[in-house]
Amino acid sequence: MTRRPARPDDFWNQPLTAPWATVPLVRDAGGTEWEAGADGRNPLKVRGRLEAAVDHWIDRARAIPHLSQLGAPIPRPKVHYDLKGGIAGMAATMVRPRALPEQWIRIHPELLNRYPVRMIQQTIPHEIAHLVVDWYLPKVREPHGPEWMAVMIYFGRPPVAFHDMKPAAPRRGRASVTAAQSVLFEAPHGRR
Repeated sequence: MTRRPARPDDFWNQPLTAPWATVPLVRDAGGTEWEAGADGRNPLKVRGRLEAAVDHWIDRARAIPHLSQLGAPIPRPKVHYDLKGGIAGMAATMVRPRALPEQWIRIHPELLNRYPVRMIQQTIPHEIAHLVVDWYLPKVREPHGPEWMAVMIYFGRPPVAFHDMKPAAPRRGRASVTAAQSVLFEAPHGRR
């Protein structure tokens, strides 16, 4: 029996590494951490790349074998840039009686500007995996359970539930963010 050569996108040959970890981190004069080169990027172009990444991962999700048998293809989610604090991204599916389900992803704009590679390569597939599970397997309640992990592995991304991005230091007169709050990917998500 001959084995066919592995394709780069073959499920079992996906690299479960953190490609964003190779991007060096630097500190500016104020002590704020950035990915090297991120401070000179145009924020609108970064958002455009993030939107393209959403399209890419939705297309990958639609190609997952056997999911098409579970329902209609997953729609492209709306993307909102309105998160604050230590949360990098959040995904949600809203189901209303007598209306089509609606999905969206919320992104922390400041973290996107400071860590564009990590947000695009880590946070977006993480959130799309949540939407895939919400869309095709709505009764699953464990946010980072085996179903979510399987989607992340299919995407070729490590199934990690936390990020390593640091929110900016709090401004005067505001409450500080604890280390525990700064590592969560999203607030509780799922069907609302």
